[in-house]
Amino acid sequence: MGLLEKAGKIKDDDKPKKAAAKAKTVKAKPVKVAKAKPVKKAKTTREPREKKVREPRVMPDNFKLAGKAGIFARKLVDMIVSYAGIVGLIAYTASGAFFNPTLFLVGAAIPLLLNMIILPLKTNRTVGMFLTRTRFVNSKGNHPHWTHLFLSNMTTLFWLIGLSALLMGTANMSDPATSKEGKSAIAFAVVILLVPLADYIVTKLRKANGHTQNMYDTLYGCWYVVAERADTGDNRWMSRLESLGDWGEKKGWSGSATEDEDAESND
Repeated sequence: MGLLEKAGKIKDDDKPKKAAAKAKTVKAKPVKVAKAKPVKKAKTTREPREKKVREPRVMPDNFKLAGKAGIFARKLVDMIVSYAGIVGLIAYTASGAFFNPTLFLVGAAIPLLLNMIILPLKTNRTVGMFLTRTRFVNSKGNHPHWTHLFLSNMTTLFWLIGLSALLMGTANMSDPATSKEGKSAIAFAVVILLVPLADYIVTKLRKANGHTQNMYDTLYGCWYVVAERADTGDNRWMSRLESLGDWGEKKGWSGSATEDEDAESND
């Protein structure tokens, strides 16, 4: 029996053993790859802007302030040229005359427009400035904007309109039927008169500080100075305007402020 058992065992060993149970295949889980953060662009460093140094507003050294005679003559001539027709028309209307004022108003407005708008726009001067051979100059030695002359010449017009409205409003206040219109006219007059009043106050304050500038001169940063005769070339109109300065010079209206001081010291 022993031999038979050994022989059977040998046979059993010769049979191929069954393969072990198949190992379960484990599926690998996909590993999440962290997204790379975008690299921020380096900020471009801006160079600090250089602060512009504001140049002080002072009159250039190569100019001389106009004298008192030139200032007075210029104001008088410009007032006559610009407002003589309008003042005459208002006075004639106030006398009680009834007429169609359209043509007279147009005629009175022509010299005003010429002296307050056209001449300043084209030449940066007025008739009074040609007569006294003067001009305005800013801190850079140039003419200020033409609106400076326009606003400066409006002072007389503001006085005329304001005072006329004030008189009309006062007259209407005496009648109860027109008292409302009178109050409106007085309020309008006060608003208009504030402009020349402010100009007067600023002029006095500037004069107290040693400056010969009014409100508009201060705003535009300019001074009223003596001018040289300009080269007009073949322009006849400009030649005639410049020739007014020759007559004004004979009258002594084109002198400078320093010449006035020298004359006073000699006296």
